[in-house]
Amino acid sequence: MQKRTRRALIWLALIFGAGVAAIIVIGMATSRRDSAAVRRMREHGQAAVARYEERFAGENAPVEPALPADAGSETPSPQPSAVEQEEGASPSPAAFILFEKLRQEVESLESEEDPELQELLKRPWSEWTDDDFRMLAEFLGPYEDLLDEIRRLARLGEPVYHVDLSKGYEAELSHLADLRSMARLLSRDAALRVRAGDLEGAMENYRAIIGLSETLVQEPIIISQLVRFAMTGVMFDSVGSLLPPGQVSPDEARAFVEETAELYHREALVNAFLTEGAFGIDIMDRLRDGTSYFDPSGSSPPEVRGVLGLLYRTPIIGGVILDADQGNFAEYIERLSEAAENPYYGIDTELEAIAAETEDLSFLSHNTQIIVPALTRVQIAQARNEAQIDLIRMGLSLEAYRTETGSYPESLNAIAGDLGGTVPVDPFTGESYVYRPQGDTFTLYSVGQDQQDDGGRFDYSEGDIVWRGAREDK
Repeated sequence: MQKRTRRALIWLALIFGAGVAAIIVIGMATSRRDSAAVRRMREHGQAAVARYEERFAGENAPVEPALPADAGSETPSPQPSAVEQEEGASPSPAAFILFEKLRQEVESLESEEDPELQELLKRPWSEWTDDDFRMLAEFLGPYEDLLDEIRRLARLGEPVYHVDLSKGYEAELSHLADLRSMARLLSRDAALRVRAGDLEGAMENYRAIIGLSETLVQEPIIISQLVRFAMTGVMFDSVGSLLPPGQVSPDEARAFVEETAELYHREALVNAFLTEGAFGIDIMDRLRDGTSYFDPSGSSPPEVRGVLGLLYRTPIIGGVILDADQGNFAEYIERLSEAAENPYYGIDTELEAIAAETEDLSFLSHNTQIIVPALTRVQIAQARNEAQIDLIRMGLSLEAYRTETGSYPESLNAIAGDLGGTVPVDPFTGESYVYRPQGDTFTLYSVGQDQQDDGGRFDYSEGDIVWRGAREDK
């Protein structure tokens, strides 16, 4: 009996050992296959970071702002002559100092907002009364110099912040909230300018919003690009709801249309995917060597993260399984970056395939399953950004056409010349934008993310994206 038991235990040990050996062999084969994808991702990421850092090389490399030792004193504003730069030159230290000064003032201004004004700012401009605009004017009145400086910063056409990409996912990005706040301030000031009949001043503010958003193009980080899209959205809502139809002169409208012709910046999203991919690979390396207990979901309790940290340092979990996870992650990020070069209507099936494939991965590819599906939705934001840009340009061109001819054209082809010779197509479908002239007005919209024509019903997630539409938030 004892012999049979001993033999059974030996066989079980042999079977278990063979299973472990098989897992290691298969994992090593997978690791060798996937290591090429991981190496490519590291190289792509390093190249994207190098391109970003080159922007800050040379004699004009940014410096830390010279903040005063006395907390009560003010940082001197740089002289205009100090910030004049030739196109393509390295960013000016003065631009960084000016931004640091302004962001402190903006944060102080927002902290002083009256709760009643904060609630008011959540409502569409079309619902505002004379008293509402008077309240806004009284609040912004003391900050005219600040708004002038924000517009001056936007005109520089330079990055205003140098992200330390060596920190990976832990990079400091506090400047993004400040830039978005500046865009909102400019849109509010534009509302007052339109109210006062100063359309040129309002257009200057919209140009400034564009200028500020363009400072983020070179940042190879997904969140930076999403904030850039959000700033375009602030401009889109403001232009569409505030500018009186037909009141902007044809020359001014066409100048603005020309200036907004190159704002897609798909290459910026490609670089952001590659850099974020390299960050993810680095995080998994740190899991393996025990220097990080990164939890992409952010939902695991500390004791679970501690156990995972120990497991990731074992040969099988940290070697075989994590190697395979890294390989899967690198391959999917490569596919996402390649897709980002194209319009959404040409890649939507690929994005759906990636989301479905990652969902079907085993739990052993935990990091890939957490990170990649969220990234497949980034290109919806890119498509929305492109649609908003197109709608602004087409809308202003149509109104310039009516001012000159007395009526809106029968089709969008009539304004192709103002749009660079070609009428853009809806980035969600690849088909024409919906355009319906109706006497003294017209309807113009993208069918939006659901790719369904809802007749011009404007809803952020499900409805159409409408020029001068009334938002229906749920």
